[in-house]
Amino acid sequence: MTFIEWKKSYAVGNPLVDYDHMTLVSITNELFHRVEQGYSAEEIAKTISQLTDYVERHFAREEDLFKGTEYPDIDKHVAMHADITKTVRDIATAYTANPSAINVFEVLDFLKTWLTHHIMKADRGYGPYLKG
Repeated sequence: MTFIEWKKSYAVGNPLVDYDHMTLVSITNELFHRVEQGYSAEEIAKTISQLTDYVERHFAREEDLFKGTEYPDIDKHVAMHADITKTVRDIATAYTANPSAINVFEVLDFLKTWLTHHIMKADRGYGPYLKG
């Protein structure tokens, strides 16, 4: 079972960003699979760490792409990135310290909501500025 199904409507029109978004969806699906299949806390922690690293790299790439554009919401978007980065790091730290203290299904629901809503609302807003 796929946790998040990639839809063409998620594409923002920039190949690099769209690839990053597909990768984030893929890592989140892998996390779901590992939880569903009863993988060890260590393996789940590795996947959460991989997700955290990729979130940070993706945001850095996205913010680099904003430079030189006339995208009007750069500051707001960068602030959203900082909030999400902190949340994902906090989840990773808490899970590593005590896996039983974290409800991984709640984390997965958060990730699904964040990915789909952030892409569909915030990220689609800058698409036209990156194309031109």
